Amino acid sequence: MKKTLRYNFRLKPTAEQEAKLVEFCSYARGLWNLLLSENMRRYRYDKTFLFYNEMAGLIRDLKKFEEFSWLKAFDSAASQQVARDLETALKNSLTKGRVQQFPTFKVSFKQKKLHDDSFRCVNNSNCIRIEKGAISIPKIGKIPIILHRKLASKIKTATVQMCHGKWDISLTQEVECKSAKQVLSTLVGYDINSQHTVVGSNGWYVKNPKVFKKASTKLKQIQVQLSRRKKGSNRWHKTKTRLNKLHGKISRQRLAFAHEVSCSIAKTSDIIVFEDLNVKGMQQFNGQMVNDNVMGVITELTKYKAELNGSVYHEIGRYVKSSGICCECQHEHKFDLSVREFACENCKVVQCRDLAAAKSVADTGEKDLMATGIVARALPKFQKKSPSKTKVFEQSKFGVGTEKKEAA
Repeated sequence: MKKTLRYNFRLKPTAEQEAKLVEFCSYARGLWNLLLSENMRRYRYDKTFLFYNEMAGLIRDLKKFEEFSWLKAFDSAASQQVARDLETALKNSLTKGRVQQFPTFKVSFKQKKLHDDSFRCVNNSNCIRIEKGAISIPKIGKIPIILHRKLASKIKTATVQMCHGKWDISLTQEVECKSAKQVLSTLVGYDINSQHTVVGSNGWYVKNPKVFKKASTKLKQIQVQLSRRKKGSNRWHKTKTRLNKLHGKISRQRLAFAHEVSCSIAKTSDIIVFEDLNVKGMQQFNGQMVNDNVMGVITELTKYKAELNGSVYHEIGRYVKSSGICCECQHEHKFDLSVREFACENCKVVQCRDLAAAKSVADTGEKDLMATGIVARALPKFQKKSPSKTKVFEQSKFGVGTEKKEAA
């Protein structure tokens, strides 16, 4: 089984190449606005939309006019990719059950919007290739690239983007997934909270680095300097660039932390159980803390990395209670978020709230997986003499509702 993944690399373009990249980004943005306006005009006329074949034909016809000569300077495969992206956005906005909104016009070029500019190229006939520390992009040439890792396979597409004052390129490649593990010896539940980013039912935990909070003092200083500058002046642009670079550094630190945590989880656990968190709802109460904790990013990264390693990833229901449940007698408690340790009212055992929640998540995930027939209990070959027997699972070959294998 193959999976398509993106790998990001840093570009080091020359001044001429950077001007060409900015020009291509403006072409992609202008073409998007042009095709979207034509779709809106068509819908007002006869309640229909233009899709990829019609938009590709429209682009071909517009190249004949002198006013649209810039379409000839733009890469034809990249212009066709804009049409494909717009078609996908239209279909997603019109499909029931999807939360995407109707596509909007992209803003005109401004200094503050520079980091959002991007365009995508398609690797037709090996036109995108890496040779001698440089990547070849159609109609631009060979741009130096920082290749910090080897390519996994052939390049499918390349997305060039200006992000926080730096040029990045995202290469999509197909990666072979490992075969699913038949014997699953470790089932770990993970609880995500504000104090410790992740707490595992096996006692493993990671503290929240709070990257934004550590950089907040410097951010405030730069923002105060920016407010005192005359808007549009040279010093205002320099201060704005410093602020943009600092936000980029915070973003990269968060993403690096999320990759480290998710990679550790995917490599050490055969069955991974998380909560289905309502991240958007949590952001309404404390958005700064949720963003600094990268809650949603960790679960998304862990999901695809578990699939690559052949592990089982599962999320329990959003409304299933996990916090405040005793890990010994399963007695439920109610208390505020400020309470981090509690003594069970029933069995009097003192326990950590986060660790108890992680164990509750693991128990709920085990019941869900066995009830749906995804995994089954298997008897381990070598069972040590201990009061608590090791749980071993295997990929179930039975259907839902049939007999399961259980260990004594």
